[in-house]
Amino acid sequence: MRRIFFIRLALLNTFKKKFRAILAIGSIALTSSVVVVLCGLQIGLHNLVNTEINNSESKDIVTVNQRNSGQVKLDEVQITKIQSISGVSQVGETVGLLGSAVYHGIDLNMPVYAVTSDYFVLSPAKFSVGSAEGQPNETNIIVSSKVLNVLGLSQDKALNSKIQLSATLTSDYASKLTNQSKKSKNKEYTIKGVIDKGELPVIYMPIEQLRAEGLDNVSQLKIQLTMPEKAASVRESIEQMGFTTSSVQDTIDQINKLFSVINNVLFIFGIVVFVITVSGVFTIISLTLMEETRQIGFLRITGLRHHDVKVLFITQSIIITFLGAILGTIIGIITGFALNGFARVATIGESFSGELSVFAIPVQPVIIILMLSVIIGWLVGVIPAKRAVLINPLEELNS
Repeated sequence: MRRIFFIRLALLNTFKKKFRAILAIGSIALTSSVVVVLCGLQIGLHNLVNTEINNSESKDIVTVNQRNSGQVKLDEVQITKIQSISGVSQVGETVGLLGSAVYHGIDLNMPVYAVTSDYFVLSPAKFSVGSAEGQPNETNIIVSSKVLNVLGLSQDKALNSKIQLSATLTSDYASKLTNQSKKSKNKEYTIKGVIDKGELPVIYMPIEQLRAEGLDNVSQLKIQLTMPEKAASVRESIEQMGFTTSSVQDTIDQINKLFSVINNVLFIFGIVVFVITVSGVFTIISLTLMEETRQIGFLRITGLRHHDVKVLFITQSIIITFLGAILGTIIGIITGFALNGFARVATIGESFSGELSVFAIPVQPVIIILMLSVIIGWLVGVIPAKRAVLINPLEELNS
């Protein structure tokens, strides 16, 4: 009964000045909700980015590039050496060239990538029409959706359409060329797949035809490893040969560093919020003490002990901070879910690995906020509580 009495009395005293109580609780709720939203966005975006990166390219894929075309080249000899490295299971080749496509009299110059037939197995792409299985091959090609727009082709009619295609070889990738460049023979290909490359018009053609016309090295390799754990040793071996390597793990590491910085910024922000909250609640409790000295004097005469007075003021302080933290958490979570809904509406038509969520409930930060609200309430209530104990009940009743 004694505890219930103190809680009821603390509630009555807290909300006796409603505007002041609402202001105190509201300020704590505002700062708590901001922290919840920021932490939730940080966690949600981190999860979203990592998920999309992991699903777009496997951790067992390593990309190999030339440092520059004038140094060690990715020719057949070097590719064979790379294939023989322990831990390498499959190698896909690609080289970017300037190409020329002709469709029903429309001549279009665009980037052309000559690739091996297993390229899209090692570098997955989003296919809107067709599939990547065994493509491109000697007679088939893959095009981006932008190419169809330029050629005036709909996706429904794109499959099995015929296009005349050629590529310009340069001495960078065809070392036996006597001239600076050479245009390959114009050949008819069949479209077997359409991929989404945004606003980039690009065609993927088989590399075999260009090898027959003098292509003897490539600009990039996609390497599949037997196990992701071998990535470090394989990359070191390749880099010692004079090439550069990269993998999705590099991107993940950079993202983790970025979000580590964000965590530090949020930590500093939390300290600032902590200071503001402490000062605000301390002021509210101190004002309450100044206004309720007569009530304290009366309670002391009726038998309220020093300890009871301390408990009363600390309870009032905890009520303010805890209610503010709960309200702020609820507002923050509702705001976060609203941001998720807005993000999903804004990205309708885009493809994601799962349901798009830029906000995730920050369970650990929420628990910390609620625990801190009690601790802060206790801390800021201690000094006013000690002052209340020093009040002379007879003097206050006679004043």
